[in-house]
Amino acid sequence: MATSSGYDHEVFLSFRGPDARSGIADVLYTNMIGKGIRVYKDDKNLGKGQEFVQELLEAINQSKISIPIFSKNYASSIWCLKEVAQMVECKKSKGQKIMPIFYDVDPKEVRYQTGGYEEAFRSHEKKTRYDKKTISEWKAALKEVSFVHGWDLHSKGENRREGEFAKELTEEVFKELKKDYLAVSDYLVSVDNQVDAIMEMIGAETSETRIIGIHGMGGIGKTTIAKIIYNKLSDNFKNCCFLRDIRETSKSKGIQRLQEQLISDILKEKCVVIKDSDEGIRTIKERLSNKMVLLLLDDAEEGNHISTLIGKRDWFGKGTKIIITTRNKGILDVPEVDKSYELSLMNPTRSLELFSKHAFGRDTPWDDYIDRSKKAVEIAGGLPLALEVIGSRLGRVGKDKDMWDAELVKLERVPRDDVRSKLKISYDALDSWQKLIFLDIACLFIGYDKDILVHFWDESDFFPIVDMKVLQNMSLIKINEYNKVWMHDQLRDLGRAMVREERGTQKEKQSRVWDPEEGLDLLTRHKGCKEVQALRLKLDHEWGRRFTYEGFESLSKLKFLEVDGWEGSFRAEDKLLWHGNPSNGLEKSVLVPQLRWLSWPDIPPTFNIANFSMENVVILNLSKSTIRHDWKGWSHMRTMKRLKVLDLSNCNRLESLPDDPGRGLTRLEYLSPAQCHSLTRLPISIGELTSLIELDISLTGIEELPRSIGELRNLKVVKMGCTNISKIPDAFWNIGKLEQVEASGRFGRLHGNIGPGIYENKSLSILKLERADISKLPRLPENSPDLVMVGNLMGLGKIGYHGGLWT
Repeated sequence: MATSSGYDHEVFLSFRGPDARSGIADVLYTNMIGKGIRVYKDDKNLGKGQEFVQELLEAINQSKISIPIFSKNYASSIWCLKEVAQMVECKKSKGQKIMPIFYDVDPKEVRYQTGGYEEAFRSHEKKTRYDKKTISEWKAALKEVSFVHGWDLHSKGENRREGEFAKELTEEVFKELKKDYLAVSDYLVSVDNQVDAIMEMIGAETSETRIIGIHGMGGIGKTTIAKIIYNKLSDNFKNCCFLRDIRETSKSKGIQRLQEQLISDILKEKCVVIKDSDEGIRTIKERLSNKMVLLLLDDAEEGNHISTLIGKRDWFGKGTKIIITTRNKGILDVPEVDKSYELSLMNPTRSLELFSKHAFGRDTPWDDYIDRSKKAVEIAGGLPLALEVIGSRLGRVGKDKDMWDAELVKLERVPRDDVRSKLKISYDALDSWQKLIFLDIACLFIGYDKDILVHFWDESDFFPIVDMKVLQNMSLIKINEYNKVWMHDQLRDLGRAMVREERGTQKEKQSRVWDPEEGLDLLTRHKGCKEVQALRLKLDHEWGRRFTYEGFESLSKLKFLEVDGWEGSFRAEDKLLWHGNPSNGLEKSVLVPQLRWLSWPDIPPTFNIANFSMENVVILNLSKSTIRHDWKGWSHMRTMKRLKVLDLSNCNRLESLPDDPGRGLTRLEYLSPAQCHSLTRLPISIGELTSLIELDISLTGIEELPRSIGELRNLKVVKMGCTNISKIPDAFWNIGKLEQVEASGRFGRLHGNIGPGIYENKSLSILKLERADISKLPRLPENSPDLVMVGNLMGLGKIGYHGGLWT
């Protein structure tokens, strides 16, 4: 009995009845049925009065192998032509095998449509029932199939008795079916680009051993793509093995069970027993080293899945091709893996097509449902699994538009359970700290700078740089070209749903509150101790609510506070918190003792920052505020022993920074007073910020850099675009770790020649000069092949420098 894989039929026979029904077609059908092969033969299976198209084309889709029996009058049948065109489509989209028989016709007659085939097409064209495009597709399909290796019963030497030939072909089909052709979805949309790229990586046309990985987030289609590749390659291998669900199987049954299956499938031996993984390794190395193998490892998760199943390249014979699918890119970073390919999300056009297949059973939505379908596609975010699940769900709703709208509202809030369970697999594989970081990003930090986030988690128990790399490898986050953290909407919704679930019905038990209105509700209505560690607020007088000291008093666990508000939004009675009125209890104690991140753009200058515990604050964002150099809050920064990030951008009333930064700023690594247009100078004490790594003074009125800037021995990045700076001191170029400098003047104000000190700088790799009135190019460091200089200099026009050459 041939192996069953859930197909209604395994083989589809295509023939023109008058030519072959009572001959080769009947003999083949009888032999295959007798061998236990499920065969579709249209005159046996197609009921009277049934429509041809849907029934026959579906039968081809559901078969593993199609066998067209080309006879002299085959092309005169429209049915036959439609069948062969569908076979070619299934071959391209699903890797279906075609095994043609040239019964009483020369293959060249089929290929070039001569003789009876030419007459048949001339007849079809005269009837004008089918357009030129359709007829052209039929001709192309015949030509493509004619090149497939098959059986030429027309040629001399092949004129055998039909019974003998039928037995031989049946055995060949039976062997082919036992190769465990891998089933793929009937609802595929075009994946040609990705398949072609991976086929090139694996070297389908070469005899080299290749091991390649396919990685990406859960539900993105790794297994489907891998199966298509496997099916395309399988014709060239006698030894094939598909190890499915490696992650689950290794956990439940042990890795040796997978080793047993691998050995059994390749050696065609039953009842292979392996005591432990070490014995499995020895057996694979000893018995499979001379076998050219096609192997698919599906859903590998840990490094030992590779080391115990494929180990070294010499465990298998030359020409072996191995495909590994994984959510964890990290396991592919080993010498044995030649290349890896990351699957991308589907674009809107392909997404709508896949959604429509599941929702409407066609490639496009119903006319009245186009907008709703686009909304569903937007929710799915290009994730194939989500498109399939959401499409199927809405397809079952039918044509009830109100139900569609209600379902779409639900889907926007919480991901479907079947999508969620698939995505949660990657989350469950994380350790406890990595889970916390994942939830923080999902709830709060999508679109934030990665390097700034690292400071937030940089505690004794965290290794945030390593942990974020793990999240990247697991395809749970990405870091874009601007160093911002990105997460798929479905993963975001998964994380937020998990946080909501942890609180149950008690809002005060929620650990992270990302919705500003919910945050204000929590602060003003819910009494008693709260578990919230991260809170986002928006101050808007239209909400008609305010908060005071008592609202913050219960937030003893708060580490992150982000307030979106502005001075103009407060009424007089709303300022109780920051006026410091003793009658409101402001002298009782200091609020939020564990606070690490305070982001309050447009902070009211009357706010008494001393009400908050600032001792542990690492990140402080006061951008867009109206604070000035005499703001009382500056003095409280002396208590900020851990501050690393200070964002003062767009503080347009700020004319200067405090001259005495105090101990509170000695650990500062990032300082940005960018777009503070009134800021005209940096204090001499800037040189005391010895930990500073990045300084951004772009779009300020600063006219000169103090010489003390040369004392910033850890400074790597300086941005000073569109400033009034007229000279850059030599001491600046002597900073030993300086890597990137971006400078430009307003209306060419940056003038004069760059000092000779730059010649001695060996660390500089990026120098950008724009709108600078420089008459002479600087002598750049020698032996610095990585230095890139670009600019548009008023005296010299556009210039460039790379690899020691001016352009």
